[in-house]
Amino acid sequence: MADRQPRSFDGPGQTGRDPLIAFLDDDQARRLLAELACGCDDHRDEFDVLLTDYHLARQVLDGAMVGIAVFDTELRYRYVNRTLAEINGVPAEEHTGRRMAEVIPGINVDAAESALLAVLADGEPRTHIVEGTTPSGPPTEPRWWHNAYHRLDSEAGTPLGAVAMVLEITEDRRIRQALDRARTRLALLDEAATRIGTTLDVEQASKELTRLLVPQLADVALVDVLEPGRRFADPPEPGALAMRRLALSSTPELVGTGATVGGAGALIEPQAGSAAARCVLDRAPVVLNFPTDEEIRTSATNAERVALYRRLGLHSAVYVPLTASGTVIGVVLLARAGRSPGFSPDEVALMVELASRAGSSISNAQRYSHEHASTLALQRALLAEPMRPHPDVESCGRYLPAGASAEVGGDWYDTVALPGGRTLLVVGDVMGHGLDAAATMSEYRTLVRALALQRRSPAGILREAERIVAAQGQERVATCVLALLDPAARSCTYASAGHLPPLLLAPGDRARLLRLPVAPPLGVDVGGHQQLILPFAPGATLLLYTDGLVERRDRDIEQSLDALAALALDPTAPLEHLIDTALTGLGAGHGEDDVAVLAARVADGRPPPGR
Repeated sequence: MADRQPRSFDGPGQTGRDPLIAFLDDDQARRLLAELACGCDDHRDEFDVLLTDYHLARQVLDGAMVGIAVFDTELRYRYVNRTLAEINGVPAEEHTGRRMAEVIPGINVDAAESALLAVLADGEPRTHIVEGTTPSGPPTEPRWWHNAYHRLDSEAGTPLGAVAMVLEITEDRRIRQALDRARTRLALLDEAATRIGTTLDVEQASKELTRLLVPQLADVALVDVLEPGRRFADPPEPGALAMRRLALSSTPELVGTGATVGGAGALIEPQAGSAAARCVLDRAPVVLNFPTDEEIRTSATNAERVALYRRLGLHSAVYVPLTASGTVIGVVLLARAGRSPGFSPDEVALMVELASRAGSSISNAQRYSHEHASTLALQRALLAEPMRPHPDVESCGRYLPAGASAEVGGDWYDTVALPGGRTLLVVGDVMGHGLDAAATMSEYRTLVRALALQRRSPAGILREAERIVAAQGQERVATCVLALLDPAARSCTYASAGHLPPLLLAPGDRARLLRLPVAPPLGVDVGGHQQLILPFAPGATLLLYTDGLVERRDRDIEQSLDALAALALDPTAPLEHLIDTALTGLGAGHGEDDVAVLAARVADGRPPPGR
């Protein structure tokens, strides 16, 4: 058997000697190889078993569906299988003797080598996520791999190198990213519905939108709304497009942006052909990722702003139309600066949906603001000035509409000078809100005035008003309280139609709620209105009010009335101050209902009875 020749190991990268042989540090293997090299066949069978085992192990490595690499202690490749060569996009033989940075520099090499060095140092297996690009894939699309590392040791325990098993998880990562984007999208849309869709204030809705966009989607966000009466022509004409800036938000680094490009309230007139103009005209988003100076010059609102944008570090922008019912009502501008990336198609699609939802909310707020202002102006016109009391009666009234989220109501107050020096004080509240309630309030107010001028008593006024209202078929009911003040008799006659009790303030005495005879509101066609005559002491002050002053959802009405009576109200204070104290003390004026308050007292210096 002496004619047999020593065997060689053919492996990746070279012929005659497999690089993996360097890792054989087994005494038996070395002895067998030495004897074989000398032509000794005494251990041929034993060597064939060893060789067979090695070939089987190589088949496992070479045919594995996961990438496998063997590194020496200097982190140089000693072996890669076919799968890893395909993953890396580099032939197997071009790996041998080189480090990762030389073969696949597009991955996070430093992190991967740090993990391998740690394995070599302590022998503990580790896993590591590698990300980046390799020649086998598009250079602009990141990929991810899950790597498992373990150490190779000699029989003496000396580190010989490390093995890396590589499994690509790019598709899994992309699915997870898509799910994360979907969750983010749903969260933003939900937050938009909560923050933007629940306010009827145009400016507040716009501010909430920009605050939602920064910093989650942009470094700067603006909302510009088309000016009423200014329509954009097609083809565009210079000055045809005018918008009012309602909101601007930015990251802390760009907090001064508003001072340079125009803050809230600024009138914006984009140049023809600008990105804003195209966005409105085409009803489609305009994306500018890393534009040139010339592109900025033609796309910016003002052609002279190239240097300004560059100084702010703004490098990308998206103009998204604000639409409502298919009509463009404005533009949302988002911009990014510094190291932020450009806008991706997915992000633009999300912005379009956010802008669409916000556009409907802002349009509703615009419409409501217009209707609310018109109704409020009508109500104030209907209220106008109350009739003047007699000169010996001092009075002061106040009307406060509810908060911006509610319609105006049907509250009113009045003073009517009657013969004999008497003055009728009236406060009423028509059920409901809006234009109908305001108009009905005017009818009740006029009716009570007319009946008072017929010299009817307070109870007689209510009884006749009830008869007339029933005959007219009035659908809205109204509560009302009347106080006929007679300075000469130092008395006051009261009558109530389902209204809250007046508050009487007298010097040296506690404030007192006057519990008047119970009677139903006007308009229910029941009747039974009565009156009560009580003394009206010198220096006393009477406070009449509607339920908006005291009613609160979280408090029983009796508790609210007790809180009113407990206020530190000075009957000698100016009536304006007294009303201010009542409104402030009860937190009125910001609730869900209108407030009407009327305070009155006999003027100082009146002649005593009989003179």
